[in-house]
Amino acid sequence: MSAIDFYGNEPGNSKSVVFLCSSPFGRFLYNLTLFLQIPKIMGAFLRSPLSKFFIKGFVKKNNIDMSAFNDVKFKSFNDFFTRKDNSRKPELSSETLISPCDSALSVFNIEENSTFKIKGFDYTLKDFFETDEFDKTFSGGNALIFRLAATDYHRYCYIDSGSLEKNHFLKGKLYSVQPVCCRTFKVYTKNRRSWTILHTQNFGDVAQVEVGAFSVGGIKNHHENYSFSKGEEKGYFDLHGSTIVMLFRKNTIKLDEEILAQTVNGKETTVKYGQPIGKKA
Repeated sequence: MSAIDFYGNEPGNSKSVVFLCSSPFGRFLYNLTLFLQIPKIMGAFLRSPLSKFFIKGFVKKNNIDMSAFNDVKFKSFNDFFTRKDNSRKPELSSETLISPCDSALSVFNIEENSTFKIKGFDYTLKDFFETDEFDKTFSGGNALIFRLAATDYHRYCYIDSGSLEKNHFLKGKLYSVQPVCCRTFKVYTKNRRSWTILHTQNFGDVAQVEVGAFSVGGIKNHHENYSFSKGEEKGYFDLHGSTIVMLFRKNTIKLDEEILAQTVNGKETTVKYGQPIGKKA
């Protein structure tokens, strides 16, 4: 695992997003862009055959390993972006806590009053669910933020075996999840998102919230009213960076000390799909 700067000095902050988030005029333009549904227009283009010509340059610029896809002909940029990599092998030991995705991970404590602070903003559990039904469930627990960059693999898996019922979809905006934007807007609760409660065998009830981001924010979950297995694919994101927020009950997990230390030092930890990040408490 490696650390990256939590406050956005890493290359993940594009110059355009820094401009849009760093001044009143820039923020006005950003909100105007969302109001005019520019992301929706971009999404239509990136799903069209014309967009496949951008794949080669994107792969080269970001040094993405495509060895598992040498013989694949992608139909569009989104077809490439949502590619399924069957070579991924999650750690399946029963009491091991794994990352659901490739991402930059940070960890926060949920206070007894159901609030926690992320990048200068105070969030509440009600912000995520739009109901206070789960305040008592997760108060005193842990919030894990898995922030996916546009260059990450955008499929995600179940962290344990168990069951789920319904997916709850909440409409919202499509701000970027680049660090500078997360410090400017309450991205995790303003953006489009889907949440469900995972009834897991080893970690109790876990809330998983998938948060969409610029440009399309498509969230594709495969299952409802379903019994799942650890490491099984849960779903994927359409187009560009996204985030998964996972909420754990008090005293249910013991996270890797390196991850905890890096968050305290203001850094995120690079983790991979199915990689161990802790264990059952």
